[in-house]
Amino acid sequence: MAVEDVFTWLGEALGTLIRFVVDTLGTFFNSIDDAAAGFIDGLSRSLGIAPTFFTLALLVLGLFFLWRGLRAILTGSPIAALLWALLGLLTLGMLLP
Repeated sequence: MAVEDVFTWLGEALGTLIRFVVDTLGTFFNSIDDAAAGFIDGLSRSLGIAPTFFTLALLVLGLFFLWRGLRAILTGSPIAALLWALLGLLTLGMLLP
């Protein structure tokens, strides 16, 4: 066995290992992408909104306002709670049909 044959075998083994790692990572991230797309599609379909970045950002913003209202209730500021809840409900009311 010549020295060239050893390095040829080593190169092929390293190439096979690299190909395996790349294919495995590609499959893994493709699965995560499919799961996220399915989640966004199901969420938007159940709410009756378009699955765009703008509508999803408005949804998150409205939920954030409601969360702030809940925190204001828990800290004992009813006026702030009313304002945050009203803002959240207005945002979500514009978004949801």
